[in-house]
Amino acid sequence: MMQYNEINEILQKLYFVTGADAFFDPPVMKVAAADDPFFQKFKTVIGPHHWTPDEVVPGAKSVINWVLPIRKDARETNAREKEFPSLLWARVRSYGELANEQMRHQLCRHLENRGYAAVAPHLLQSKQGLDIAALGYSSHWSERHAAFVSGLGTFGLSAGLISEHGVAVRYGSVVTALELPPDERPYGDDPFAWCSRCGACIRRCPVNAIGKEIADRDKPACAQYAYHKINADRLARYGWDGLALGCGLCQTAVPCEHRVPAKRAG
Repeated sequence: MMQYNEINEILQKLYFVTGADAFFDPPVMKVAAADDPFFQKFKTVIGPHHWTPDEVVPGAKSVINWVLPIRKDARETNAREKEFPSLLWARVRSYGELANEQMRHQLCRHLENRGYAAVAPHLLQSKQGLDIAALGYSSHWSERHAAFVSGLGTFGLSAGLISEHGVAVRYGSVVTALELPPDERPYGDDPFAWCSRCGACIRRCPVNAIGKEIADRDKPACAQYAYHKINADRLARYGWDGLALGCGLCQTAVPCEHRVPAKRAG
């Protein structure tokens, strides 16, 4: 049987062979049990369309999650922007995420080669076709929510997941029939434990899509800004087309950019 450390070693190798090292610091891996009650709870929190691990891989035992911290140079350039993502940040979202997709795909191949069913839900929903607007600006599988279950981080006002390496990160996951020991959540079951509610991300948002409470998040406004204004003239602005650019302004120049922020007094 494959062991936890062996999976982590494979993930670290994939970080280099896929070229993810050009965009991210090394990945940090954690594992969630496929039968963790939170996965069923997400059908209420997110919606009935959100998959449980068993709906992705019948008989699933584990969800392997990882966080990829975005490199300092991309973070620093994006922190200086006020309206559009910097060139380096846009490269991370467009091409770094392609490397992350290959990390998902290749980890599945490693597991399948050893006889364990494995599926990357993010890739599956992309292959099947995903209309986030029709799903209430959500998806069939949230990498952030799966990462929370595994102990990688908790949510902030912007709805980004604050890891021990901050909110300027990308996440990935693979559901598998391989049984691995689950990691503990250092924050317990509190989904917002690491957010200081300082409001810095509110001030960074160019379309006022972030409010003082989690429920104030305006996901349609955020999506419309990313999909339309940022993507407009992207060939001239960035030099490529046909790939997601994102925004990320709320993930940089904030106290939680690359660490867990200190709690505010009181």
